[in-house]
Amino acid sequence: MHLVFLSFLLVTPLLSSSVRENPLFDVYDTSISIKQQNARLDNYSIQIKNAPGSRAVIVVYSEDEHSAQSAKASARRAVRYMVKTRGLDPSRVVMRYDGLCKQNMILLYVIYQNESDPGHNPYGCLPK
Repeated sequence: MHLVFLSFLLVTPLLSSSVRENPLFDVYDTSISIKQQNARLDNYSIQIKNAPGSRAVIVVYSEDEHSAQSAKASARRAVRYMVKTRGLDPSRVVMRYDGLCKQNMILLYVIYQNESDPGHNPYGCLPK
């Protein structure tokens, strides 16, 4: 009986470490400079490259309909940068506009193999 319990204790950390609670890698406002955005995208690209089978999901929100186009353009630029400059396979990078939020923001998710895309974000954004 004690041996079974000890075995369970040894295996439990291995099981729990494979379960991720939050695939969110980074969040930033779309008004940051291109240099700041590129630094964040460099780290993000490295994370995606180092995790075979992972995907980058870039989710963009805008504070109103008028700023939606510039927020989307910032996210599209992020995708281009990751593919053309950082050399990521375009099939591993997805951009999605999810609607209105308190501010223009971009969320960077790392989705590992066999994980589904993230749902609504925790930053108080309005539903689609």
